[in-house]
Amino acid sequence: MIRVLEIVLDVVRAVPLAAQADLCAASAASPIPTTASITIARAFADSVSAALPQLAAQDGADSPMSIRRVVFDRSGALARAGWRLAVETRGAAHGVAVSSRRTLTPGVQIVEAIFEAPLEAEDIDGALFDAAPEPFRKALAAAGEPEPVAALAGERHAWRWARDGASVDVVLDADLRDTLAASYEAGDQRGAAAVELHELRVGVAWPEGADSAPLVDVLFACAHEIVDVLPAFVRVTDALERAAAGSASGDVAAVHADPVDLRGAQTAEAALVAIGANISAQWFGNDAGVRDSPNTEFIHQMRVSQRRLRTAMRIFSPWRDAVWNTHIAPELKWLGELLGEARDRDVFVESTLPALAGADTESARWNEVRDAAEAQRAAARARVREALGSPRYAHAALAWLQWLAALARRSGASNEDGRSLHRHAKKRVRRYYERLAQTQKLTAIDEASRHRARIGAKYLRYTLEFFASITSRRTRTQTARTLMRLQSVLGDGNDAAVALRYLERMDAEPYQLGFARGWCEAVKRYTAKEGERLLRELTPPKVSRGA
Repeated sequence: MIRVLEIVLDVVRAVPLAAQADLCAASAASPIPTTASITIARAFADSVSAALPQLAAQDGADSPMSIRRVVFDRSGALARAGWRLAVETRGAAHGVAVSSRRTLTPGVQIVEAIFEAPLEAEDIDGALFDAAPEPFRKALAAAGEPEPVAALAGERHAWRWARDGASVDVVLDADLRDTLAASYEAGDQRGAAAVELHELRVGVAWPEGADSAPLVDVLFACAHEIVDVLPAFVRVTDALERAAAGSASGDVAAVHADPVDLRGAQTAEAALVAIGANISAQWFGNDAGVRDSPNTEFIHQMRVSQRRLRTAMRIFSPWRDAVWNTHIAPELKWLGELLGEARDRDVFVESTLPALAGADTESARWNEVRDAAEAQRAAARARVREALGSPRYAHAALAWLQWLAALARRSGASNEDGRSLHRHAKKRVRRYYERLAQTQKLTAIDEASRHRARIGAKYLRYTLEFFASITSRRTRTQTARTLMRLQSVLGDGNDAAVALRYLERMDAEPYQLGFARGWCEAVKRYTAKEGERLLRELTPPKVSRGA
Protein backbone atom coordinates (compact mmCIF):
# COMPACT_ATOMS: atom_id res chain seq x y z
CA MET A 1 0.00 0.00 0.00
CA ILE A 2 1.44 3.39 -1.04
CA ARG A 3 0.61 6.41 1.07
CA VAL A 4 1.20 9.85 -0.41
CA LEU A 5 0.87 13.41 0.85
CA GLU A 6 -0.49 15.64 -1.89
CA ILE A 7 -1.21 19.27 -2.71
CA VAL A 8 -3.54 20.04 -5.63
CA LEU A 9 -3.08 23.11 -7.81
CA ASP A 10 -5.35 24.31 -10.59
CA VAL A 11 -3.49 25.96 -13.45
CA VAL A 12 -5.99 28.15 -15.27
CA ARG A 13 -5.96 30.55 -18.16
CA ALA A 14 -8.68 32.33 -20.10
CA VAL A 15 -9.63 30.89 -23.47
CA PRO A 16 -11.50 32.88 -26.18
CA LEU A 17 -15.08 31.70 -26.40
CA ALA A 18 -14.82 30.85 -30.08
CA ALA A 19 -11.98 28.43 -29.42
CA GLN A 20 -13.68 27.02 -26.32
CA ALA A 21 -16.92 26.47 -28.23
CA ASP A 22 -15.08 24.28 -30.74
CA LEU A 23 -13.60 22.19 -27.93
CA CYS A 24 -16.96 21.95 -26.16
CA ALA A 25 -18.68 20.79 -29.36
CA ALA A 26 -16.06 18.10 -29.84
CA SER A 27 -16.30 17.11 -26.18
CA ALA A 28 -20.08 16.78 -26.39
CA ALA A 29 -19.81 14.61 -29.49
CA SER A 30 -17.28 12.19 -28.01
CA PRO A 31 -15.73 11.56 -24.60
CA ILE A 32 -12.43 10.79 -26.31
CA PRO A 33 -10.14 13.86 -26.44
CA THR A 34 -9.97 15.42 -29.90
CA THR A 35 -6.89 16.40 -31.88
CA ALA A 36 -7.46 20.03 -30.91
CA SER A 37 -7.60 19.24 -27.19
CA ILE A 38 -4.54 16.98 -27.46
CA THR A 39 -2.62 19.85 -29.04
CA ILE A 40 -3.63 22.18 -26.20
CA ALA A 41 -2.74 19.60 -23.56
CA ARG A 42 0.67 18.79 -24.98
CA ALA A 43 1.50 22.43 -25.59
CA PHE A 44 0.66 23.18 -22.00
CA ALA A 45 2.73 20.25 -20.75
CA ASP A 46 5.66 21.65 -22.75
CA SER A 47 5.13 25.03 -21.08
CA VAL A 48 5.23 23.38 -17.64
CA SER A 49 8.53 21.68 -18.50
CA ALA A 50 9.96 24.96 -19.77
CA ALA A 51 8.83 26.91 -16.69
CA LEU A 52 10.16 24.27 -14.30
CA PRO A 53 13.34 22.85 -15.81
CA GLN A 54 14.14 21.08 -12.54
CA LEU A 55 11.41 18.55 -13.38
CA ALA A 56 12.57 15.26 -14.92
CA ALA A 57 10.00 13.46 -17.07
CA GLN A 58 9.21 9.98 -15.81
CA ASP A 59 9.83 7.15 -18.24
CA GLY A 60 6.73 6.28 -20.23
CA ALA A 61 4.61 8.83 -18.43
CA ASP A 62 4.65 11.55 -21.07
CA SER A 63 2.48 9.99 -23.75
CA PRO A 64 -0.91 8.53 -22.88
CA MET A 65 -4.33 10.07 -22.97
CA SER A 66 -6.35 9.35 -19.87
CA ILE A 67 -10.05 9.28 -19.14
CA ARG A 68 -10.71 9.11 -15.43
CA ARG A 69 -14.17 8.12 -14.35
CA VAL A 70 -15.24 8.34 -10.74
CA VAL A 71 -18.01 5.99 -9.74
CA PHE A 72 -19.84 6.77 -6.51
CA ASP A 73 -23.06 5.30 -5.23
CA ARG A 74 -25.94 7.73 -5.27
CA SER A 75 -26.43 7.27 -1.53
CA GLY A 76 -22.90 8.52 -0.86
CA ALA A 77 -21.98 5.53 1.33
CA LEU A 78 -18.61 4.97 -0.34
CA ALA A 79 -17.63 8.61 -0.11
CA ARG A 80 -18.67 8.82 3.55
CA ALA A 81 -16.56 5.76 4.27
CA GLY A 82 -13.57 7.47 2.67
CA TRP A 83 -13.39 5.34 -0.47
CA ARG A 84 -13.06 6.40 -4.09
CA LEU A 85 -13.94 3.98 -6.87
CA ALA A 86 -12.67 4.97 -10.32
CA VAL A 87 -12.29 3.53 -13.79
CA GLU A 88 -9.28 4.82 -15.69
CA THR A 89 -8.79 4.41 -19.42
CA ARG A 90 -5.37 4.92 -20.93
CA GLY A 91 -5.14 4.22 -24.63
CA ALA A 92 -6.89 0.86 -25.14
CA ALA A 93 -6.28 -0.30 -21.58
CA HIS A 94 -8.90 -0.05 -18.85
CA GLY A 95 -8.51 -0.50 -15.13
CA VAL A 96 -10.47 -0.11 -11.95
CA ALA A 97 -8.88 1.54 -8.93
CA VAL A 98 -9.94 1.87 -5.32
CA SER A 99 -8.27 4.55 -3.23
CA SER A 100 -8.82 6.51 -0.07
CA ARG A 101 -8.46 10.24 0.19
CA ARG A 102 -8.64 12.13 3.45
CA THR A 103 -7.50 15.50 4.70
CA LEU A 104 -4.37 15.85 6.83
CA THR A 105 -4.88 19.61 7.05
CA PRO A 106 -6.76 21.85 4.58
CA GLY A 107 -4.91 21.77 1.27
CA VAL A 108 -2.86 18.69 2.19
CA GLN A 109 -4.41 15.33 1.37
CA ILE A 110 -3.44 11.80 2.39
CA VAL A 111 -3.92 9.58 -0.66
CA GLU A 112 -3.61 5.80 -0.52
CA ALA A 113 -3.89 3.42 -3.45
CA ILE A 114 -5.82 0.47 -2.00
CA PHE A 115 -6.63 -1.83 -4.92
CA GLU A 116 -6.16 -1.93 -8.69
CA ALA A 117 -7.27 -4.44 -11.30
CA PRO A 118 -7.49 -4.50 -15.13
CA LEU A 119 -10.83 -4.42 -16.95
CA GLU A 120 -11.66 -5.77 -20.37
CA ALA A 121 -13.85 -2.73 -21.03
CA GLU A 122 -14.80 0.52 -19.31
CA ASP A 123 -17.81 -1.16 -17.71
CA ILE A 124 -17.18 -1.72 -14.01
CA ASP A 125 -19.68 -4.60 -13.82
CA GLY A 126 -16.93 -7.06 -14.75
CA ALA A 127 -14.58 -5.96 -11.97
CA LEU A 128 -13.58 -8.55 -9.39
CA PHE A 129 -13.10 -7.03 -5.96
CA ASP A 130 -12.19 -10.27 -4.16
CA ALA A 131 -8.69 -8.96 -3.43
CA ALA A 132 -9.94 -5.56 -2.25
CA PRO A 133 -9.93 -4.84 1.51
CA GLU A 134 -12.92 -6.19 3.39
CA PRO A 135 -14.05 -2.76 4.70
CA PHE A 136 -14.30 -1.54 1.11
CA ARG A 137 -16.26 -4.60 -0.01
CA LYS A 138 -18.71 -4.07 2.86
CA ALA A 139 -19.10 -0.40 1.95
CA LEU A 140 -19.61 -1.30 -1.71
CA ALA A 141 -22.29 -3.83 -0.79
CA ALA A 142 -24.05 -1.26 1.37
CA ALA A 143 -23.89 1.34 -1.41
CA GLY A 144 -25.80 -0.77 -3.91
CA GLU A 145 -25.31 -0.58 -7.67
CA PRO A 146 -22.54 1.95 -8.45
CA GLU A 147 -23.30 4.58 -11.06
CA PRO A 148 -20.96 6.99 -12.86
CA VAL A 149 -21.40 10.49 -11.51
CA ALA A 150 -18.35 12.22 -13.00
CA ALA A 151 -16.03 11.66 -15.96
CA LEU A 152 -12.93 13.72 -16.65
CA ALA A 153 -11.02 13.57 -19.93
CA GLY A 154 -7.55 14.95 -20.49
CA GLU A 155 -3.94 14.10 -21.16
CA ARG A 156 -1.61 13.04 -18.37
CA HIS A 157 2.06 13.88 -17.97
CA ALA A 158 4.32 13.12 -15.00
CA TRP A 159 7.66 14.32 -13.71
CA ARG A 160 9.99 13.67 -10.79
CA TRP A 161 11.34 16.57 -8.71
CA ALA A 162 14.32 16.07 -6.40
CA ARG A 163 13.84 18.67 -3.68
CA ASP A 164 15.39 19.00 -0.21
CA GLY A 165 16.26 15.32 -0.03
CA ALA A 166 12.78 14.20 -1.07
CA SER A 167 11.56 12.70 -4.33
CA VAL A 168 8.46 14.65 -5.31
CA ASP A 169 6.07 13.46 -8.01
CA VAL A 170 4.37 16.09 -10.14
CA VAL A 171 1.41 14.85 -12.19
CA LEU A 172 -0.35 17.04 -14.74
CA ASP A 173 -3.81 16.27 -16.05
CA ALA A 174 -3.90 18.75 -18.92
CA ASP A 175 -6.97 20.21 -20.63
CA LEU A 176 -9.41 18.57 -18.22
CA ARG A 177 -13.00 18.40 -19.39
CA ASP A 178 -15.96 17.04 -17.48
CA THR A 179 -17.71 14.94 -20.12
CA LEU A 180 -20.79 14.38 -17.94
CA ALA A 181 -21.35 17.97 -16.80
CA ALA A 182 -23.92 20.07 -18.63
CA SER A 183 -21.73 23.14 -18.17
CA TYR A 184 -19.34 21.73 -20.78
CA GLU A 185 -21.94 21.24 -23.49
CA ALA A 186 -21.44 23.12 -26.73
CA GLY A 187 -22.68 26.68 -26.67
CA ASP A 188 -22.34 27.25 -22.93
CA GLN A 189 -20.83 30.65 -22.17
CA ARG A 190 -19.90 31.79 -18.67
CA GLY A 191 -18.70 35.27 -19.48
CA ALA A 192 -16.21 37.05 -21.67
CA ALA A 193 -13.91 34.04 -21.62
CA ALA A 194 -14.13 30.43 -20.53
CA VAL A 195 -11.60 28.67 -18.34
CA GLU A 196 -9.13 26.11 -19.54
CA LEU A 197 -8.29 23.87 -16.60
CA HIS A 198 -5.11 21.91 -15.95
CA GLU A 199 -4.63 20.13 -12.64
CA LEU A 200 -1.20 19.69 -11.07
CA ARG A 201 -0.90 17.21 -8.22
CA VAL A 202 2.29 17.54 -6.21
CA GLY A 203 2.89 14.48 -4.05
CA VAL A 204 5.52 12.80 -1.91
CA ALA A 205 5.53 9.32 -0.39
CA TRP A 206 4.86 9.23 3.36
CA PRO A 207 6.28 6.02 4.82
CA GLU A 208 4.70 4.52 7.92
CA GLY A 209 6.27 5.95 11.05
CA ALA A 210 7.89 8.88 9.26
CA ASP A 211 7.36 12.46 10.42
CA SER A 212 5.01 14.28 8.08
CA ALA A 213 6.32 17.79 8.93
CA PRO A 214 9.38 17.93 6.64
CA LEU A 215 7.42 16.32 3.81
CA VAL A 216 4.62 18.87 4.11
CA ASP A 217 7.20 21.66 4.11
CA VAL A 218 8.73 20.25 0.91
CA LEU A 219 5.31 20.15 -0.77
CA PHE A 220 4.61 23.77 0.11
CA ALA A 221 8.09 24.81 -1.05
CA CYS A 222 7.41 23.16 -4.41
CA ALA A 223 3.97 24.77 -4.63
CA HIS A 224 5.44 28.22 -3.95
CA GLU A 225 7.96 27.69 -6.77
CA ILE A 226 5.21 26.58 -9.14
CA VAL A 227 2.99 29.63 -8.52
CA ASP A 228 5.99 31.85 -9.20
CA VAL A 229 6.06 30.72 -12.83
CA LEU A 230 2.55 29.43 -13.60
CA PRO A 231 -0.98 30.82 -13.02
CA ALA A 232 -1.57 28.10 -10.42
CA PHE A 233 -3.86 28.20 -7.39
CA VAL A 234 -4.19 25.77 -4.51
CA ARG A 235 -7.40 23.80 -4.10
CA VAL A 236 -8.62 21.89 -1.06
CA THR A 237 -10.40 19.32 -3.27
CA ASP A 238 -9.28 17.77 -6.54
CA ALA A 239 -11.05 18.00 -9.89
CA LEU A 240 -12.63 14.56 -9.55
CA GLU A 241 -14.28 15.43 -6.27
CA ARG A 242 -15.52 18.74 -7.64
CA ALA A 243 -16.78 17.03 -10.78
CA ALA A 244 -18.76 14.59 -8.65
CA ALA A 245 -20.25 17.60 -6.87
CA GLY A 246 -21.25 19.21 -10.16
CA SER A 247 -18.34 20.97 -11.83
CA ALA A 248 -14.75 20.14 -12.70
CA SER A 249 -13.60 23.74 -12.92
CA GLY A 250 -15.23 25.17 -9.84
CA ASP A 251 -18.18 24.93 -7.51
CA VAL A 252 -21.54 25.49 -9.19
CA ALA A 253 -22.84 27.57 -6.29
CA ALA A 254 -21.27 29.86 -3.75
CA VAL A 255 -20.20 28.10 -0.56
CA HIS A 256 -21.64 29.37 2.71
CA ALA A 257 -20.10 28.80 6.13
CA ASP A 258 -20.90 25.46 7.76
CA PRO A 259 -21.23 25.10 11.54
CA VAL A 260 -17.86 24.67 13.24
CA ASP A 261 -17.24 21.18 14.57
CA LEU A 262 -15.39 21.45 17.90
CA ARG A 263 -15.84 17.81 18.89
CA GLY A 264 -12.65 16.56 20.45
CA ALA A 265 -11.21 20.06 20.89
CA GLN A 266 -10.20 20.58 24.52
CA THR A 267 -7.74 23.41 24.06
CA ALA A 268 -8.07 26.84 22.50
CA GLU A 269 -5.34 25.94 20.02
CA ALA A 270 -7.22 22.84 18.85
CA ALA A 271 -10.34 24.99 18.45
CA LEU A 272 -8.42 27.45 16.29
CA VAL A 273 -7.30 24.57 14.06
CA ALA A 274 -10.93 23.44 13.63
CA ILE A 275 -12.13 27.00 13.00
CA GLY A 276 -9.32 27.53 10.48
CA ALA A 277 -10.33 24.39 8.60
CA ASN A 278 -13.95 25.54 8.55
CA ILE A 279 -12.99 28.98 7.22
CA SER A 280 -10.72 27.41 4.59
CA ALA A 281 -13.63 25.39 3.20
CA GLN A 282 -15.61 28.59 2.66
CA TRP A 283 -12.62 30.56 1.35
CA PHE A 284 -11.45 28.04 -1.23
CA GLY A 285 -14.98 27.02 -2.11
CA ASN A 286 -15.51 30.53 -3.51
CA ASP A 287 -12.24 31.90 -4.86
CA ALA A 288 -12.47 30.16 -8.26
CA GLY A 289 -16.03 31.48 -8.59
CA VAL A 290 -14.82 35.01 -7.87
CA ARG A 291 -12.31 34.65 -10.73
CA ASP A 292 -14.55 32.88 -13.22
CA SER A 293 -18.24 33.56 -12.51
CA PRO A 294 -20.41 36.68 -12.89
CA ASN A 295 -22.43 35.56 -9.84
CA THR A 296 -21.85 38.21 -7.17
CA GLU A 297 -22.60 35.77 -4.35
CA PHE A 298 -19.10 34.30 -4.74
CA ILE A 299 -17.60 37.68 -3.84
CA HIS A 300 -19.98 38.04 -0.90
CA GLN A 301 -19.18 34.61 0.56
CA MET A 302 -15.45 34.95 0.04
CA ARG A 303 -15.56 38.33 1.78
CA VAL A 304 -17.45 36.69 4.65
CA SER A 305 -14.75 34.02 4.90
CA GLN A 306 -12.09 36.71 5.17
CA ARG A 307 -14.05 38.61 7.81
CA ARG A 308 -14.49 35.40 9.79
CA LEU A 309 -10.75 34.72 9.55
CA ARG A 310 -9.80 38.17 10.77
CA THR A 311 -12.29 37.83 13.64
CA ALA A 312 -10.91 34.41 14.55
CA MET A 313 -7.41 35.84 14.77
CA ARG A 314 -8.67 38.59 17.07
CA ILE A 315 -10.25 35.97 19.31
CA PHE A 316 -7.06 33.91 19.23
CA SER A 317 -4.62 36.82 19.23
CA PRO A 318 -1.90 34.97 21.23
CA TRP A 319 -1.35 32.74 18.21
CA ARG A 320 -0.51 35.61 15.85
CA ASP A 321 3.17 34.82 15.44
CA ALA A 322 5.86 36.43 13.28
CA VAL A 323 4.88 34.38 10.23
CA TRP A 324 1.27 35.49 10.58
CA ASN A 325 2.13 39.15 11.11
CA THR A 326 4.69 39.29 8.29
CA HIS A 327 3.44 36.99 5.55
CA ILE A 328 -0.30 36.56 6.05
CA ALA A 329 -1.98 39.49 7.83
CA PRO A 330 -0.81 42.15 5.31
CA GLU A 331 -2.00 40.00 2.40
CA LEU A 332 -5.39 39.45 4.01
CA LYS A 333 -5.72 43.20 4.51
CA TRP A 334 -4.95 43.77 0.82
CA LEU A 335 -7.41 41.09 -0.22
CA GLY A 336 -10.09 42.23 2.22
CA GLU A 337 -9.99 45.80 0.94
CA LEU A 338 -10.48 44.65 -2.66
CA LEU A 339 -13.31 42.29 -1.74
CA GLY A 340 -14.90 44.94 0.47
CA GLU A 341 -14.92 47.54 -2.30
CA ALA A 342 -16.38 45.06 -4.79
CA ARG A 343 -19.05 43.91 -2.33
CA ASP A 344 -19.98 47.47 -1.40
CA ARG A 345 -20.35 48.27 -5.10
CA ASP A 346 -22.59 45.22 -5.54
CA VAL A 347 -24.84 46.32 -2.68
CA PHE A 348 -24.93 49.90 -4.01
CA VAL A 349 -25.96 48.79 -7.52
CA GLU A 350 -28.28 45.93 -6.59
CA SER A 351 -29.94 47.21 -3.44
CA THR A 352 -29.30 50.72 -2.11
CA LEU A 353 -29.41 52.69 -5.36
CA PRO A 354 -32.62 51.01 -6.64
CA ALA A 355 -34.27 51.70 -3.26
CA LEU A 356 -33.14 55.31 -3.41
CA ALA A 357 -34.38 55.77 -6.96
CA GLY A 358 -37.63 54.01 -6.13
CA ALA A 359 -38.29 56.49 -3.35
CA ASP A 360 -38.17 59.34 -5.89
CA THR A 361 -41.32 60.16 -7.84
CA GLU A 362 -39.13 60.50 -10.94
CA SER A 363 -37.04 57.33 -10.72
CA ALA A 364 -36.04 57.55 -14.42
CA ARG A 365 -33.83 60.55 -13.68
CA TRP A 366 -31.50 58.16 -11.83
CA ASN A 367 -30.73 56.07 -14.93
CA GLU A 368 -27.46 57.83 -15.73
CA VAL A 369 -26.30 57.45 -12.16
CA ARG A 370 -27.18 53.77 -12.33
CA ASP A 371 -25.15 53.35 -15.50
CA ALA A 372 -22.15 55.09 -13.95
CA ALA A 373 -22.48 52.99 -10.78
CA GLU A 374 -22.59 49.81 -12.86
CA ALA A 375 -19.40 50.82 -14.66
CA GLN A 376 -17.67 51.48 -11.34
CA ARG A 377 -18.86 48.12 -10.05
CA ALA A 378 -17.47 46.38 -13.12
CA ALA A 379 -14.12 48.07 -12.53
CA ALA A 380 -14.09 46.95 -8.88
CA ARG A 381 -14.92 43.37 -9.89
CA ALA A 382 -12.16 43.46 -12.51
CA ARG A 383 -9.66 44.50 -9.84
CA VAL A 384 -10.72 41.58 -7.65
CA ARG A 385 -10.47 39.10 -10.53
CA GLU A 386 -7.04 40.43 -11.42
CA ALA A 387 -5.91 40.12 -7.80
CA LEU A 388 -7.18 36.55 -7.47
CA GLY A 389 -5.39 35.65 -10.70
CA SER A 390 -2.07 36.99 -9.45
CA PRO A 391 0.99 35.24 -7.96
CA ARG A 392 0.56 37.46 -4.90
CA TYR A 393 -2.80 35.87 -4.12
CA ALA A 394 -1.51 32.37 -4.93
CA HIS A 395 1.35 32.81 -2.45
CA ALA A 396 -0.97 34.28 0.20
CA ALA A 397 -3.33 31.31 -0.04
CA LEU A 398 -0.44 28.85 0.28
CA ALA A 399 1.02 30.80 3.19
CA TRP A 400 -2.27 30.57 5.10
CA LEU A 401 -2.61 26.82 4.53
CA GLN A 402 1.02 26.21 5.47
CA TRP A 403 0.61 28.27 8.66
CA LEU A 404 -2.52 26.30 9.52
CA ALA A 405 -0.70 22.99 8.91
CA ALA A 406 2.10 24.05 11.27
CA LEU A 407 -0.47 25.11 13.88
CA ALA A 408 -2.19 21.71 13.62
CA ARG A 409 1.12 19.94 14.21
CA ARG A 410 1.83 22.02 17.31
CA SER A 411 -1.70 21.50 18.58
CA GLY A 412 -1.43 17.75 18.18
CA ALA A 413 1.87 17.70 20.06
CA SER A 414 0.70 19.86 22.98
CA ASN A 415 -2.99 19.05 23.26
CA GLU A 416 -2.81 18.17 26.96
CA ASP A 417 -0.83 21.24 28.01
CA GLY A 418 -2.66 23.99 26.12
CA ARG A 419 -4.99 26.58 27.63
CA SER A 420 -8.57 25.49 28.20
CA LEU A 421 -10.99 26.05 25.34
CA HIS A 422 -13.89 26.80 27.68
CA ARG A 423 -11.97 29.38 29.70
CA HIS A 424 -10.73 31.07 26.54
CA ALA A 425 -14.21 31.07 24.97
CA LYS A 426 -15.87 32.48 28.12
CA LYS A 427 -13.32 35.29 28.35
CA ARG A 428 -13.70 36.34 24.71
CA VAL A 429 -17.49 36.06 24.63
CA ARG A 430 -17.80 38.12 27.80
CA ARG A 431 -15.42 40.78 26.48
CA TYR A 432 -17.29 41.29 23.19
CA TYR A 433 -20.71 41.20 24.85
CA GLU A 434 -19.80 43.78 27.48
CA ARG A 435 -18.36 46.14 24.88
CA LEU A 436 -21.54 45.91 22.83
CA ALA A 437 -23.90 46.15 25.81
CA GLN A 438 -22.14 49.32 27.02
CA THR A 439 -22.74 51.10 23.71
CA GLN A 440 -24.38 54.48 24.17
CA LYS A 441 -27.78 55.18 22.61
CA LEU A 442 -27.32 54.63 18.89
CA THR A 443 -29.52 57.62 18.06
CA ALA A 444 -27.27 59.90 20.13
CA ILE A 445 -23.87 58.95 18.70
CA ASP A 446 -22.26 59.82 15.40
CA GLU A 447 -21.96 57.68 12.30
CA ALA A 448 -18.44 56.49 13.08
CA SER A 449 -19.52 55.31 16.55
CA ARG A 450 -22.52 53.46 15.11
CA HIS A 451 -20.15 51.82 12.63
CA ARG A 452 -17.97 50.64 15.53
CA ALA A 453 -21.08 49.25 17.24
CA ARG A 454 -21.91 47.33 14.07
CA ILE A 455 -18.38 45.91 13.98
CA GLY A 456 -18.73 44.96 17.66
CA ALA A 457 -21.97 43.12 16.88
CA LYS A 458 -20.20 41.32 14.05
CA TYR A 459 -17.33 40.26 16.33
CA LEU A 460 -19.73 38.88 18.92
CA ARG A 461 -21.85 37.11 16.34
CA TYR A 462 -18.90 35.37 14.68
CA THR A 463 -17.47 34.48 18.09
CA LEU A 464 -20.73 32.82 19.11
CA GLU A 465 -20.88 31.01 15.76
CA PHE A 466 -17.37 29.67 16.27
CA PHE A 467 -18.18 28.47 19.79
CA ALA A 468 -21.83 27.51 19.13
CA SER A 469 -21.32 23.87 20.12
CA ILE A 470 -20.21 24.86 23.64
CA THR A 471 -22.77 27.62 24.27
CA SER A 472 -26.19 27.33 25.87
CA ARG A 473 -29.26 26.58 23.77
CA ARG A 474 -30.68 30.04 24.46
CA THR A 475 -27.44 31.59 23.24
CA ARG A 476 -27.51 29.54 20.02
CA THR A 477 -31.11 30.54 19.31
CA GLN A 478 -32.41 33.74 20.88
CA THR A 479 -29.12 35.60 21.34
CA ALA A 480 -27.81 34.57 17.92
CA ARG A 481 -31.04 35.65 16.19
CA THR A 482 -31.03 39.04 17.92
CA LEU A 483 -27.39 39.60 16.95
CA MET A 484 -28.08 38.66 13.34
CA ARG A 485 -30.96 41.14 13.16
CA LEU A 486 -28.89 43.82 14.90
CA GLN A 487 -25.99 43.39 12.50
CA SER A 488 -28.38 43.42 9.53
CA VAL A 489 -30.16 46.59 10.69
CA LEU A 490 -26.95 48.46 11.42
CA GLY A 491 -25.61 47.16 8.10
CA ASP A 492 -28.53 48.81 6.30
CA GLY A 493 -27.61 52.10 7.93
CA ASN A 494 -23.97 51.64 6.94
CA ASP A 495 -24.99 50.80 3.34
CA ALA A 496 -26.91 54.10 3.20
CA ALA A 497 -23.84 55.99 4.43
CA VAL A 498 -21.63 54.22 1.86
CA ALA A 499 -24.15 55.00 -0.89
CA LEU A 500 -24.09 58.69 -0.03
CA ARG A 501 -20.27 58.74 -0.17
CA TYR A 502 -20.35 57.11 -3.59
CA LEU A 503 -22.92 59.59 -4.88
CA GLU A 504 -20.93 62.54 -3.62
CA ARG A 505 -17.98 61.36 -5.71
CA MET A 506 -20.11 60.88 -8.82
CA ASP A 507 -21.44 63.40 -11.32
CA ALA A 508 -24.86 63.56 -9.68
CA GLU A 509 -27.25 66.49 -10.00
CA PRO A 510 -27.65 68.85 -7.01
CA TYR A 511 -31.25 67.67 -6.71
CA GLN A 512 -30.15 64.02 -6.55
CA LEU A 513 -27.54 64.74 -3.91
CA GLY A 514 -30.06 66.65 -1.81
CA PHE A 515 -32.64 63.90 -2.18
CA ALA A 516 -30.04 61.25 -1.34
CA ARG A 517 -28.88 63.09 1.77
CA GLY A 518 -32.42 63.30 3.09
CA TRP A 519 -33.21 59.66 2.23
CA CYS A 520 -29.96 58.35 3.69
CA GLU A 521 -30.43 60.36 6.89
CA ALA A 522 -33.91 58.88 7.28
CA VAL A 523 -32.54 55.34 6.81
CA LYS A 524 -29.75 55.94 9.32
CA ARG A 525 -32.15 57.34 11.92
CA TYR A 526 -34.56 54.43 11.50
CA THR A 527 -31.81 51.81 11.69
CA ALA A 528 -30.28 53.47 14.76
CA LYS A 529 -33.65 53.47 16.52
CA GLU A 530 -34.30 49.83 15.59
CA GLY A 531 -30.76 48.94 16.65
CA GLU A 532 -31.39 50.43 20.10
CA ARG A 533 -34.47 48.25 20.49
CA LEU A 534 -32.56 45.12 19.50
CA LEU A 535 -29.73 45.98 21.90
CA ARG A 536 -32.26 46.11 24.74
CA GLU A 537 -33.46 42.63 23.74
CA LEU A 538 -29.96 41.16 23.64
CA THR A 539 -29.51 38.60 26.40
CA PRO A 540 -26.08 37.77 27.84
CA PRO A 541 -24.58 34.79 26.01
CA LYS A 542 -23.45 31.81 28.06
CA VAL A 543 -20.68 29.31 27.43
CA SER A 544 -21.37 25.84 28.80
CA ARG A 545 -19.45 24.68 31.81
CA GLY A 546 -16.00 23.32 31.19
CA ALA A 547 -12.54 23.13 32.65
